[in-house]
Amino acid sequence: MLFHHFLFDFDGTLANSSPLHERAFRQTLTEAAPRALRRFDYAALKGLTTRASFILLGVTEEALLERCVALKQELYRTAVIRGRLKAFPQARAVLSAAIEHGRRNYLVTSGSADSVKLALKALGLAGLFSGMITGEVTAEGKPAPHPYLVCLERFGLQRSDAIAVEDAPSGVTSARAAGLRVIGVHNPAVAKLVDFYFDDLIGLNAALRECGRQRRAA
Repeated sequence: MLFHHFLFDFDGTLANSSPLHERAFRQTLTEAAPRALRRFDYAALKGLTTRASFILLGVTEEALLERCVALKQELYRTAVIRGRLKAFPQARAVLSAAIEHGRRNYLVTSGSADSVKLALKALGLAGLFSGMITGEVTAEGKPAPHPYLVCLERFGLQRSDAIAVEDAPSGVTSARAAGLRVIGVHNPAVAKLVDFYFDDLIGLNAALRECGRQRRAA
């Protein structure tokens, strides 16, 4: 893995945020759009923006859609502020290992900037990224290639020198469509779709540090 730029997804990759997002979606739908609740399957929404998720669930009337997006984001951010968000084991170690070995980390996420910045601060991961692309920045979110294409263009990165780190099929599809190689973590469903797969960040961290040792020995 002799790449110099690591493009990390956030939710489900660095942070175990799925329980908080799922709870926020369910509460929002229960309060504001109960008819859509019967179609709710959080696994099918992973990697999508909040807005795209509600549209997929059939919430398309603009005023209701905006209300749902705002309520869901408020519920999630409140949970983060209350300390309920947890990073996956060795999330910070993985990011630090990349930096220690002369690599740079970038965040490419469907989350909103406010939510992501709040989460990074809460988890002690702020300051470990050279750049960030959030859900508001691109015309289309994952699984479209736009988030990764914008990241490559904005920060002047070469595809051959960058690799994405994802947990969800929509994220893998997005990265692949942007011409990137992909590391998969945490989700066996993506194991056959990626170039490298690790059950967790512990394995990825070990691989990064081994690559660093090999480079120093060369």
